[in-house]
Order: sequence, then structure tokens, then C-alpha cells
Amino acid sequence: MNLKRWIALLLTVVLAAALLTACGGKNNAQDNDGESQPADSTGEAGQGFHIKNASNFDIQYLADGVKLLTDSAGRELLLTPEGTAVPTGYEDAVKVSTPIKRAMFTSTTHVGFLESLEDAGLYGSIAALTTEESQWSNQAVLDGFASGQITYVAQDTWTAGDLEAVITAAPDLVFLDTSREEGMALAGMLDQVGIPYVAASEWSESGSEAYLEWMKFFAAFYNLDEKADSLYDAGLSRLEDLYTQMASIPENERPVVAFGMVFGGVVYTQAGNSTIAKQLERAGAVYALKDLEGEGAVQIGMEEFLDKCKDADVLIYDSLPQYMMGTLLDEDPLFAEFKAYQNGRVFTMDNGYYMKSAQVVEKFEDIVAICHPELEENHQFTIYQPLGE
Repeated sequence: MNLKRWIALLLTVVLAAALLTACGGKNNAQDNDGESQPADSTGEAGQGFHIKNASNFDIQYLADGVKLLTDSAGRELLLTPEGTAVPTGYEDAVKVSTPIKRAMFTSTTHVGFLESLEDAGLYGSIAALTTEESQWSNQAVLDGFASGQITYVAQDTWTAGDLEAVITAAPDLVFLDTSREEGMALAGMLDQVGIPYVAASEWSESGSEAYLEWMKFFAAFYNLDEKADSLYDAGLSRLEDLYTQMASIPENERPVVAFGMVFGGVVYTQAGNSTIAKQLERAGAVYALKDLEGEGAVQIGMEEFLDKCKDADVLIYDSLPQYMMGTLLDEDPLFAEFKAYQNGRVFTMDNGYYMKSAQVVEKFEDIVAICHPELEENHQFTIYQPLGE
């Protein structure tokens, strides 16, 4: 994927966010006073789990390990453990037998959530991917391609001919994002041939705690609900510990951090109430663009970015190195005037960033190390990386 295509995809995601938020979420959720009492994976009614922070999916735990999952498009899927009778009363729900054995993923970020579940065997369920082998850094995925277990299905704009490759891969379930044009096109074709799919738009969540909870969404299809619940609580605990530690940093010791990337003289950055702005604040830093109104992506001119950010202590350049034209100055010579560039405190995303996106805790640990290297002298970066010359 070249940089222009990446920018186009970014703009598509931004424009779709508002619509997705309206149609996704817990629109079918019931509390414990409703007719469907929750149950844990052992089927004990009333002893189950619930979704705490995520807003663009929901899971109701029914009896005998059966789950009613509402996806990001508001569709209901009835997940029934293999060997368990499918309950009546859910005729309109898509039926899925769990654990799924052959899955097709149309997003690298979705595959990243398999890693968050700490079960290497889950990679054996990947039947097809729409990101070609050369773009992957995950060794388990590369091994799957090498053995022939994983099939690459080319994805640009879906046509009837592309469906043949999907049918050949024979997935039990396809994970896709119906907020994107290609996702909607694929969903329509899958409906025609009867291949079930689930809409997953985890990127639309607001906040790290909500995004991290998407591990429960993917765990549900592998009957790993209890494990995901435990891992999620552990992740929240670690984040809270870091938040508490960073909150004690005096105001005069908090670095100013700029964030964004430039293309064609336009800077693509994040507003003052965005997730990254909140993360930086919680990491004991000051966001250089905190005065920009909004909660998501915004665009400003390079001159304005220079004016607001040239004195920032740190610059996080929001791009993968493989999509950059060369050095930071090749992106725009004006970066030479930035204090962060002059002091060698420029960071960018690791090339495996999207494949590791489910590693929310590790991402925040990286941000803490970026902002306060004196506290993390031996830190090993995993999500972000220092940007060399």
C-alpha cells in the first residue's frame, strides 16, 4: 500500500466514524433484569461477563455457553458451541458454530487481537487474509502462508470474480468492516452465497479501555470468553497503575509532544480531545495541539503545524517508515526547524503497528517511554520506534 492510498483510506475511516457510531453498539443489550439471563462459558446462568467500555459491539451470555453477539453493524449472531443444540427464538440471528476453525480476516488489526488472547493455536484458524504475505511481520502468519494453510485473497474493490477465491478458501466466518465501501460490497456478495460474516469496526471506539475490550469480541468466536475477561481486567489494572504513576509528575516536568504526518503540504493530525491527546496527558505530557477542537482526525496547514509545534520537545510522526519517502526532511524540509528534530526526539510507528494494535498496554508503555525516557532507560519499543536519519 503506497502513501497516497494510505491517506485515502485514512480519510474514508474518518468520514465513516460518525455513521458507524450511530448504527453500532449495544442496541440489543439487556441487563440482568431482562428475559435473557447471562451465563459464563460453563453455562451457569447469572454468572457471566459483560462489556464494560466498548460501545460498538455487545455480547449476551445465554445458557449452555451460547452467546448472542451484536456486531458493529447492529446484526445479531448466535454463537453456539459445537455439539450444543441451537436454541429456539433466535431465527433472525446468523448462526455460527464455535470455536470457528476457518476464518477469513480482511484487516491486519483484527488478526492482532488473536495475539492478545495469548493462544498461539488460534493462528491455525486463519484460512484467508486480504493483506499479502510481504506486508506481514508476524511469524505465525508467515508460517501459515509458507505451509499453504493461509490463502491470500486480493482486495481492492470487490467484484463477482473475487468471490471465487473466497469460496475456494471456504471460511466458516469472514471478519470485515462494513463502514468501508469494499466491506459493504463483500458483505453483499457473501449474503448471496450464504457465507456468514461479522462486522468489526474496532477502530471507531473512543479510548484505550474500549479498544482493548475488543479482545472479548474475537474471543467469543473461540470460546475463550473467560480468558479474555481475565486478560482484559489485568490490562486495565496495568493501565491504571501507569496512569497513577504519571499523574504525580509535576507540570514543569511534563514534555510538550506534537503528533501528525504531512502529505502534499497538509498535516494530518488529531484534535485536542482525541484518544492520542488523552493518552499523552495520561502519560505525563502536554499535547502541543490541545487547542484544536474535536475528538478525531483533523487537517491543518504545514505552516500552522510549524507555528504550534516547532518548540515541542517530542514529535511523533504518524506514519509507518515503509510509507515514508526517506528521511523526515524528505517529508518536508520545515521539520529541520523543529526542536524535537534537532534534539533527536522524533518517533514513528513500527512497521508492524497495525498488526500489534491490540497491544494497548504495550502501546501506552511506549508512549510513557517516549515522554519520560529517564523513567524507562532500558525500555524496548514494540509499537513505536525512534525515527533515525
